[in-house]
Amino acid sequence: MSAPADGRPFGPIERISLWLSSACMIGMVLLILAEIVLRGAFNSTTEHSDELVGYLLVGLTFLSLALCQSGGAFHRVELVQMRLGPRGKALSALVFDLLSFAYVALTGWYFILFVISSYRREAMASTVLSTPLWIPETTMIVGAGLLLIALGRTIVDDVRKLVS
Repeated sequence: MSAPADGRPFGPIERISLWLSSACMIGMVLLILAEIVLRGAFNSTTEHSDELVGYLLVGLTFLSLALCQSGGAFHRVELVQMRLGPRGKALSALVFDLLSFAYVALTGWYFILFVISSYRREAMASTVLSTPLWIPETTMIVGAGLLLIALGRTIVDDVRKLVS
C-alpha cells in the first residue's frame, strides 16, 4: 500500500506506523525462518522464538492500527451508509469516528495504567527470558497513541466534509 484510500500521500504518522509494523513483521519472519533452519538442518532450536514472535505479533497488531485507519481498512456499515445522502454519510462518519476516538482514548488510558502497574510490580514473563512485561506492553500505548492521532485527523476531515 503506497497511499491512503483518498489518494493523499502518507503523513508522518502513517510512515511511523508502516515502519514499526514492518519491522515487527520482518522480525517475525526472520525468527521463524531461523527456527525452521535450525530445526531442519541442525536439529537445534532458538528456544525463545515462540515468545519473541508473540511479542512481535502484539507489536504488529497495535502498531499497524494508525496505518489501517488512514488507509480505510476498517469495516464500515455499508447497509446504513448507502441509504444516507451525502450530508447523512458525513454526519454518520463523524459520529462513528468521535465514538472510536473516545473508545481508543479510554482504552489507551487503561493501557498506560496497566503498563505502569507492570513496571512497578516488576512483572516478568514466566519464561527463560524473563522479559519485563512492560516492554512488550508499551507497544499497546504507542499503537493507541498513533491511532488517536490518525483518528483525530480523520475527525478533522469529517468536519470539513460536513461543513462544505
